[in-house]
Amino acid sequence: MSARSYQQYCGLAVALDVLGERWTMLVVRELALGPKRYRDLIDALPGIGTNLLATRLKTLEAADVIRRTTLPPPAGVHVYELTARGDQLRPAIEGLALWGLQLLPDEIGDRTIRPAWAAGCMRAGAPPGAAQRLRGTYAFEVQGEEFHVAADGDELVVRDGPPPTAPDVRMTSDLPTYLALATRAMTTQDAIAAGGLQLEGDPARFDALLADFHLPSRVART
Repeated sequence: MSARSYQQYCGLAVALDVLGERWTMLVVRELALGPKRYRDLIDALPGIGTNLLATRLKTLEAADVIRRTTLPPPAGVHVYELTARGDQLRPAIEGLALWGLQLLPDEIGDRTIRPAWAAGCMRAGAPPGAAQRLRGTYAFEVQGEEFHVAADGDELVVRDGPPPTAPDVRMTSDLPTYLALATRAMTTQDAIAAGGLQLEGDPARFDALLADFHLPSRVART
């Protein structure tokens, strides 16, 4: 548990004792996308600092939110991953991400952006039945970053890196095209015609994916 505590007999207060420090929820967000090495987390969280990351990891381990493990051969590297208890945080992370989506400025500016973060919001906003309708695996490579979406009929998941097996559809695009597709500002056909999107597989399946897997509309702010 964090050294600081609200000292309140309340589930929310106790949860914030563990998760409320700066960077903690972003560490959980990264591990929700799959196991990561310490170096991977440093790279994914520019500005956190090595000592601070070590402190946050120690707190999360003590609370049984994450654990250290070793990937099986041939990787054989030490990684951090969510525990079953940590995995229970996914709905909270997704709910906060969707809530915060409405607060994002219109321009990215000098902010760090990762395509997989947007994909997490897209997964959170997917309608009921999407995992059943979209059965299959979809590989994304956006400006050199790889992640994949898998639907097994029961669950729709987003994970960093290439899929473990050959995908049904593979897309490659630049970041502006990906964001235009994610916000439904551009169709698959127009993105291909403009040269910003390359597809391997059935374009109709990719269209079907985007019908359920896209960023929710943002409410105009006045």
